[in-house]
Amino acid sequence: MPRILIIDDDSQNLDSLELVLGDDNPDWEILIARGELEGETILREQLTNKQPVDVVLTDLVMESDQSGMNILQKVRELDPLAMAILFTAKEKSLDRYAAFEHGAFDVVEKNIRGASAAREINVKTRAALRYREWSRQINFLQRYFDPKLFGTIQRDPSLLCIAQRTITIAFWDIRGFSRLCESLKAHPTLISGFLKEYCELGARTIFEHNGVLDKFIGDGIMALFGVLNHRGDDGEFDALSAVRAGIALRDKFGDVVDKWMEKWRLHVPDKIEIGLGCGIHTGDVLVGNVGTDFRDQFTALGPHVNFASRIESRAAAGRILISQSTQARVGKEIASSFVEEISDIKNIPGTFQLYVI
Repeated sequence: MPRILIIDDDSQNLDSLELVLGDDNPDWEILIARGELEGETILREQLTNKQPVDVVLTDLVMESDQSGMNILQKVRELDPLAMAILFTAKEKSLDRYAAFEHGAFDVVEKNIRGASAAREINVKTRAALRYREWSRQINFLQRYFDPKLFGTIQRDPSLLCIAQRTITIAFWDIRGFSRLCESLKAHPTLISGFLKEYCELGARTIFEHNGVLDKFIGDGIMALFGVLNHRGDDGEFDALSAVRAGIALRDKFGDVVDKWMEKWRLHVPDKIEIGLGCGIHTGDVLVGNVGTDFRDQFTALGPHVNFASRIESRAAAGRILISQSTQARVGKEIASSFVEEISDIKNIPGTFQLYVI
């Protein structure tokens, strides 16, 4: 349900606009504020309650001649995806260029009071909602997909729908990271800076190998390979992409650690030992956009995801462990060695062979 916040200190204008919008759009939730301060309060409350406002409609002149401009700026600060439309009957006070610089989606000059102006605002509010939805989709795609894939997804949005596919799942986690955090708890920026660089490296490496970034989990990363590509090769290309991403990230991770190690040693007296463990598995999963009113999440679901995670938990620092189903797809091109046979995977019965890259 779209949420619209109207901010105006003129009761007649407020009532007219609320009536027109409510009658024409019964599915909209319309909130009202009778001034700049009340409007900002509602904006903050809605964000706190995880029910953000989609479009703000604000008068220009209220407590001051710049009240509307202040609201525009506040909307942009609090929620960059929220749309804001500025309206006024006092054209002489309006600087359209300044309004757009402050973040206005559109500006309405109310030359006449009442329903006609309200209907114009109604039309522009609908346009703002369409633009917000488009922006939300782009923001969603940027979190998970290489920008090169945007065109493919826009041409065929059904790729985001939940479906069963054979994909390769990869997990990474930093061994020794918790101990390092404890040693550097008095210097949090030395941890946050490293973690930011590591996550950026992980995302970039995944994208370079045709993968989808599923999520960051603390110092862990989950990626999916093959969710958008259907090559008819039983997932061989995607398994190769995942393993090559694992190798590339392992190599580049060492460079990042070397860079930060010089800074860490200034504050940590004992030996610092951290390394990247990786687990990779290929299997059939449900994959797609699992969306809610509050959050979109493109992810994979099923026991094969859990199995990939369990494999990663067994990978020591610097090791890439892969399942038999992945090894069967990459063995012709990437050397691997049998490392162990396991049968103690929680909630996943069976005996499984693991290989190390």
